[in-house]
Amino acid sequence: MKKLNIISKIFIILFFSLVLSASAQTNAIGDKGFTLDTTGLSSINVCVSEWQKAGVEGGIPSINAQTKIYKAKPGCNLQKLIDKAARTGGVILLSNGDYFVNESIYLKNGVVLRGESKNGVRLLVKLKGQFWQVKGSKRVGALLMHGVERAGIENLTIKYDAVSFEPYNPDSFDAPWKIDVFHKPELRDTCLFVEQVWIHQSRNCWVQDCRILWAGSDPIRITLSDHITCRRNYIDRCYNKNDGGMGYYNISNSRYVLVANDTVRRIRHFAIQNYSKFNVIINNYFEVDINFHDGDSGCNLIMGNTVRIPQWHSWNPIARGVPEQHLPPGKFNILLNNEFQDKSNQKIYSQRDVIYEVGYSWDLPIVVVCGSLNLHK
Repeated sequence: MKKLNIISKIFIILFFSLVLSASAQTNAIGDKGFTLDTTGLSSINVCVSEWQKAGVEGGIPSINAQTKIYKAKPGCNLQKLIDKAARTGGVILLSNGDYFVNESIYLKNGVVLRGESKNGVRLLVKLKGQFWQVKGSKRVGALLMHGVERAGIENLTIKYDAVSFEPYNPDSFDAPWKIDVFHKPELRDTCLFVEQVWIHQSRNCWVQDCRILWAGSDPIRITLSDHITCRRNYIDRCYNKNDGGMGYYNISNSRYVLVANDTVRRIRHFAIQNYSKFNVIINNYFEVDINFHDGDSGCNLIMGNTVRIPQWHSWNPIARGVPEQHLPPGKFNILLNNEFQDKSNQKIYSQRDVIYEVGYSWDLPIVVVCGSLNLHK
């Protein structure tokens, strides 16, 4: 009888642990039912209700018994499979192995590209592209969500694999600054201008639980899009990250983008620019600057992030474009509860329950409103 009681107690504990675990997962950032904690933001009346709308409307959908599953193996024609799945919608489940991307892959409405395992499924990008400002050239992307809704990329690795050499980056966090990294072009091959994931004129799309490695240029580029969620991704390195608008995690002319729990390393900028508004950047780990680069429309929220800048990086934790070349940040870009480590002295600046606003005029300091945080001395 005592054994039965012990077993019953263990069962009850396990049951409620599973229930609580499921509940926690259901309420993860970007899931259905998630509500942004806006404690301390009540004074920013013009933005708070809009920040609650960031990300995929209704949350990223989960796989259930009604989800149509299309299985794929290495060597299959992914584009044909995506086109087929688009007739009914559903998930293309990629079994472990290497998939070679020799042409741009276009996702379609209602189609999710999902890997069996994040490390086991590798999309190896073999595409090449010239710099888009060269006459006759156009911007090239590997995985494209252009003009689509309810499409997603999940649980896989996307690696640029068109050349045999690695992107140029110091391996050590404490390596000294060199002009080569961000201010000299990649000359070993001048045709590596390929965006890894490009979301354009799309709505309610997402990228989650992916590794995006060694991008040709932008690892993630989001343009003219609304209600996009990027979460739990690991992004590291790119080939082209010199002057001229390349090597960004790029949010441009987009609204209600939610970026949560991503890790971003060894690219040029995490950039918010060109009329972007109501975007929420929360609980991420960055080893690159958050850059209000060129004329955003304000009301972007930066909350709960950790930004640690390597010695060899060319910018400080919060940055903006060059006054002679770029428009200033918009009003009500808000920083709250972040931790910044400035590369100049490796001092850690912690925000706790104090709101800072990114300066919206070139003659203001980068952070104003209240408190003593000063990232640009």
